[in-house]
Amino acid sequence: MKALGAECSTFVTDVSSAEEVRSLSGAVESCCGGVDVLLNVAGVVVAADIADTTLEDWRRITGINLMGAVHTIHYFLPGMLLRGEGHIVNVASTGGLVSFAMIGAYCTTKFGLVGLSEALRQETAGRNVGVTAFCPGLTRTPIVGRATVRGYSPESIGKVMGARMKGPGSISPGRTAELMVDAVRRNRPLVVTTTPGKLLALLNRLFPSLVRFLMLKGRRLQVRIMS
Repeated sequence: MKALGAECSTFVTDVSSAEEVRSLSGAVESCCGGVDVLLNVAGVVVAADIADTTLEDWRRITGINLMGAVHTIHYFLPGMLLRGEGHIVNVASTGGLVSFAMIGAYCTTKFGLVGLSEALRQETAGRNVGVTAFCPGLTRTPIVGRATVRGYSPESIGKVMGARMKGPGSISPGRTAELMVDAVRRNRPLVVTTTPGKLLALLNRLFPSLVRFLMLKGRRLQVRIMS
């Protein structure tokens, strides 16, 4: 970034901690005078059936994926409203529009982010603060390799997801970042980044029974491959 002429400051923060985010907001205010664009990107995955997901898993994933965004919005939104400008991008997932077995806890948090974004966008309408629910499809990042896995073979999951990440239905982090910038510039309410994700979300709206049928078929195949 410095090579492009930008000045950068880095703050290490546990977004699941309200107190740490409160301290971050004070530091950013002192350093930069506030936030113009807030990107809530932090996220983790638990690959497990809900019956096998521990309460600690639930606390961790909701603390980071959902409450992390709640904390940053709580502390940074008032400044945006006071200044009368800003934009918030909540990075959810295609799994925030359509539920998938084996990552039920993850989908729960991402559905929450989509709902939070839609409500917040209504509340900030007319106050020059935009809100985007950003729902990536398969993105070539290390998030799957770092997932907590219960009840399945981590090697099988890694192999299957690795192949999917290399397929034509996935997207690069760089292209994802470009779409985020475009979402802020155009104040888009919802962005789904991949063609398969867009088709699945549309089918789920128009033909939910069909999607449920296909998901059940896929679930049976998934169990055979990954168990």
